[in-house]
Amino acid sequence: MTDLTPAAAALDRLLTGRRRPALGAFLPASFPNWTAGIEALRAFARHGADFLEIGVPNRSPAFDGPVITAAYAQALDQGARMPHLFSTVRLAASTTGVPVVVMSYWNPVVQFGVESFLRSLAQAGAAGAMIPDLPEAQAEGWHAAATAAGLHTPRFAPRQIDDPALERVASTASGWVYAPAADAPTGFQGDLDLPGLRRFTTRLRQHIDLPVVAGIGVSTPLRAAQCAPYVDAVVIGSPLVRPLLDHPGRGGGLGQALEQIEAFAGALRAPAAFHAFPA
Repeated sequence: MTDLTPAAAALDRLLTGRRRPALGAFLPASFPNWTAGIEALRAFARHGADFLEIGVPNRSPAFDGPVITAAYAQALDQGARMPHLFSTVRLAASTTGVPVVVMSYWNPVVQFGVESFLRSLAQAGAAGAMIPDLPEAQAEGWHAAATAAGLHTPRFAPRQIDDPALERVASTASGWVYAPAADAPTGFQGDLDLPGLRRFTTRLRQHIDLPVVAGIGVSTPLRAAQCAPYVDAVVIGSPLVRPLLDHPGRGGGLGQALEQIEAFAGALRAPAAFHAFPA
């Protein structure tokens, strides 16, 4: 069995045995442009992100709402291609000191070539890659190829997943299992079914001996504090992408995104303090 890359091993150390959930920050590669995106990722790590998740821009992101869809479109319209992803990962991983995981839909990976994609990620210093729409028929091959490259393969587990499918996810997941806090596209800002999340994460832990990471619907620091008792990490995306979309070419967008990072990090450090405030 191939040893984990140093980045993948660092991700394991980060997510296991923590007293509080880790905070992940998501940003599409080459958004708001290539250089500003790298600047933002570095700033996210300085202001409280424990790990980074970099998205591969896609024209038809089935799991994403309008905010991230618009960010992907902007990156692609500016010429973002797969080599820009690898350069972004390399610069983020080598200068921030935090693990970097890639999130991609399946089609761009297939078009680039699965083995080439994984080899390039490992060379760039990534810890792994999550494919939310990974076809079940491809899961074993994907996991084997990633393992050979020393990378983790976090798996997405929808709330309605049945036990046989969950067992298949368990056999092809490493790094973490992703539990959406809301059964909705990214950017959901409504109320969360917290009892449902508790039941679902309990069920996940009965089947999979991996950290549980929540995202989708964790729209405010309060929501993060409410999810904290049930998960090992929280990933936020739309709260960071939205100000960068709303304030193009202005420092205020990044400033507002950094305020969000700091607020979410504070909520996860002291979740009990946030429960005194209404949703």
